[in-house]
Amino acid sequence: MTYRSLALASDAVTMQGLSTFEDHGDHIVQRTRAEPDYWHGNIVIMKDCRNPLADVGHFARHFPDATHHVTVWDIPNLDPAPIAAVLKPQGFDIDTFDVLALNGPLSDAAMPSGIILRELNHNDWPALTDLQIEVSREDGYDPASHRPYLERRNIARQRQIAEGLGTWFGAFDGDLIVGSMGLFHDTSIARYQAVETRASHRRRGICAALLSHSHQWLHPRAPQATTIIVAEADSNAGRLYRRAGFTLAETLVEATKPGY
Repeated sequence: MTYRSLALASDAVTMQGLSTFEDHGDHIVQRTRAEPDYWHGNIVIMKDCRNPLADVGHFARHFPDATHHVTVWDIPNLDPAPIAAVLKPQGFDIDTFDVLALNGPLSDAAMPSGIILRELNHNDWPALTDLQIEVSREDGYDPASHRPYLERRNIARQRQIAEGLGTWFGAFDGDLIVGSMGLFHDTSIARYQAVETRASHRRRGICAALLSHSHQWLHPRAPQATTIIVAEADSNAGRLYRRAGFTLAETLVEATKPGY
């Protein structure tokens, strides 16, 4: 499957072995059958944007039992305003994401004092889920409903890592995991995922150190890969990634209705 958007091409890389992609002519359906509550693993990808209301209508036909809705347009730098004018009155959130690419060297980042960076081992994953639950509370997610989703996501990630498709790094303060970052790749594209830092340890350079550490891991494995990271438009995370050396490659627009 070929995409115009770097973000969608890198999404496909991160879902190697997990998702199927069905081409329906004017749109693509991505399914992740083992994770039906993974909103961004069960989506409709539109190849064009002529009628936003008709575009989002494809989702209900392909996912009649879904509680969420995600439609994304494979059109880099699409203007979100006309889509929002049509779909916001129908209850959709219209989100714009900055797709950032590393086109030069990554800025070096000093290791924060007292912090150890390493790949996760099998025993670390429950603690990672706890960290993700803590961070997700800040975004309003209910741990009771969000934890099963995270546990399934992390089981799938471990399976991909065992197959050599990527890895997951943790930042540890003693035995406590205080930050994490995934990185998946093929020979042409690499994608950072789920960059998170515990609230008690922010503004100490942990995220920048994780970026640098993981990039050093990537380079000998996929030296020609274009490295991608995606952040909400005009976010603090996006500004941090720009300081590290990433530049804006494109924007991506999606229409969503959360599942819980």
